[in-house]
Amino acid sequence: MKKLLTQLKNGTPLSDTSKSDTLLLNECVSLLKEKKNIILQGAPGTGKTYTTASLAVALCNPSFTGLEDHIKVMDEYERLRQEGQIAFCTFHQSMDYEDFVEGVKPELQGEHITYNVEAGIFKQACMQANKATDHQEIDIIACIDDYLQKIRGYENRREIPTITRTSSIYVWWDAKKKTINIRTTRPRKNNKGEEYSPSQPSIEAIKKQALGIEKRNPHKDYKEAFIEAVKREYQGKEKASNKPHILIIDEINRGNISRIFGELITLLEADKRTGEGKHPIKVTLPYSKDSFSVPSNLYIIGTMNTTDRSTGSIDYAVRRRFAFITLKTDPEVIKTCIKDDAVRAKALALFKQINGDGTDEATSFIATHKAGDFDLEDLKVGHSYFLAETLEALQMKMRYEVIPLLREYIKDGILQGKEEDEKYFAAWEKGECFNPATTEKPEVSSDSEA
Repeated sequence: MKKLLTQLKNGTPLSDTSKSDTLLLNECVSLLKEKKNIILQGAPGTGKTYTTASLAVALCNPSFTGLEDHIKVMDEYERLRQEGQIAFCTFHQSMDYEDFVEGVKPELQGEHITYNVEAGIFKQACMQANKATDHQEIDIIACIDDYLQKIRGYENRREIPTITRTSSIYVWWDAKKKTINIRTTRPRKNNKGEEYSPSQPSIEAIKKQALGIEKRNPHKDYKEAFIEAVKREYQGKEKASNKPHILIIDEINRGNISRIFGELITLLEADKRTGEGKHPIKVTLPYSKDSFSVPSNLYIIGTMNTTDRSTGSIDYAVRRRFAFITLKTDPEVIKTCIKDDAVRAKALALFKQINGDGTDEATSFIATHKAGDFDLEDLKVGHSYFLAETLEALQMKMRYEVIPLLREYIKDGILQGKEEDEKYFAAWEKGECFNPATTEKPEVSSDSEA
């Protein structure tokens, strides 16, 4: 496992491990459990997004037996997504911390605009994973309900510290109400009696805040102080769950990762997480002032297109927190997936002329047109571009997907344009390979010899 971790952190291609697909998937699941964060990288069409679904299902449901059937995989993936175990998002150049972690968002209430702190995609995923608590003994909601019975009536009030621990407050519950009573322990002069309570947060709101799903937060500090008091009362009776939750980030390199994650980039490391981490860390979020950590049962799977240089590269601080798995173009997928013999033969021939076949890379279209500092594997056209059931479908893929992709590469300067390119493209549109004619040298005339 340590050898695999070292290989994949350095981007060693999966096919280089010489294992079966099932064994590789199992190893990648083991890697994800250990590292917590991985990025699937490769050229377009190598099945990165396809693979994230299989990885997520295999991790979330170890008893699932249909990993070789992608339809079954996607059915299970959707079930897990609806149950909240899998979340999906795509990074882009406009994504920022406020979208991903938390931010202040306006809300129209009647004729007035109010501003509320809203949890972003990542914070919601962490809260969802934190909610996955093993309640074999007792859960936080049951704890709150039991605690209410203990503070029923003013005579059973409790003195608890405030969230800052610089002072204390009284809390008690009137069984006729759906709120709890809170007031400072400092004596106040008023005509409303000893049991007057200026702050009365609802029990429902307290429970929502305990679960991390409360959007509006009046009396936030009082509610948090009450929840902390309940947790201290029942300390040790709540047990963290290992139920996996997955956050898939497609096109992760298209966003500014350091800006999007902000200070939370440190919390991604396995040993910095709460639950199983040896050195768990919590931070105070800038808008909500909530204490925040990343749970050990949240796993991140990113995908990255290795030819996409339109955005900033991933810096070293981010790289060392992810393991990188390279998915290569693979003609074996074409051999396996295309059932028609004639279509399969043409698809493989086109694949070989464009990408090479592993034995003769140097004469392929990509190799002879390569420019710049890209690796050959990064420029290849992925095998999914060649998967077609009929010759007409293969021609359509070549005309509207493969050729436009290669034209874009030439336009961007990552491939060199050559005189015979249009002859290649014309042949490929018909589903045929292009055979360059041998250029004959002109005969030297006797006049020129003179």
